[in-house]
Amino acid sequence: VYSATIIVSAFMLGMGVGSLVGGYLADRLNQYRCLLMFALAELVIAVFAVSSKWFYYDVLYQTWPQLSASKPLLSVVLFLSLLIPTFCMGITLPLLSKALTRYLSEASFKIAWLYALNTLGAGLGALVTGLFLVRHYGFEISLQMGAALNAGAMVGALLLALLLQRSSYWTQQAD
Repeated sequence: VYSATIIVSAFMLGMGVGSLVGGYLADRLNQYRCLLMFALAELVIAVFAVSSKWFYYDVLYQTWPQLSASKPLLSVVLFLSLLIPTFCMGITLPLLSKALTRYLSEASFKIAWLYALNTLGAGLGALVTGLFLVRHYGFEISLQMGAALNAGAMVGALLLALLLQRSSYWTQQAD
């Protein structure tokens, strides 16, 4: 019960605050820079995924086992550490929405599709990971696969930014 509460609370707070900050940034950045910030957020999520086994098992569990003697302190450390990736997850949708929306008239359609795809991807990712990946490949390989997907999103955003920056549409927007 405690671990589920910590995880869900950190997830909701990180996603909510990240979404607010992402909206704030999206309002102040041009579309090119929104793609760059999106790519940075995806990089942070990927790095966190790859390093999470090391941090949670090797550092917290192996190196600092006495931390588990203080449930409140352990809860705070775990809660705060989970805010990093969930914050980055939260900023991605507003940034991507701004980066891919050129006109206000198309915003509701594009944002709805992005939100739907994001939600569908999260649900399918949780389902496939829980039912298949961890069972067949183990926890660490599953983390690496998730990180690879985030890295792929980062590379895709950087390529899109590079490609679109060279067009006249982005040249006007980037200045």
